[in-house]
Amino acid sequence: MEFTRPTIQISNPQHGASDPYRAVEREEVLAAAFQDFVQRALAAGWKEPEVALTLADIADDYVMALARRVAAN
Repeated sequence: MEFTRPTIQISNPQHGASDPYRAVEREEVLAAAFQDFVQRALAAGWKEPEVALTLADIADDYVMALARRVAAN
């Protein structure tokens, strides 16, 4: 079985870090990419509950690793 990584488009931020709209923009951009990713996983044959639980686990692992990096600096 050949494994390929399909491209998911994520646009660059259009608002500066201090712009209050940046949070809205970030959520819109990442939510669209997230939905695209989930749809591709479902189309590949993964069940929605296993996709959801796995993504939650991955996100939790990422947040914990980020917290460790921030605490170390």
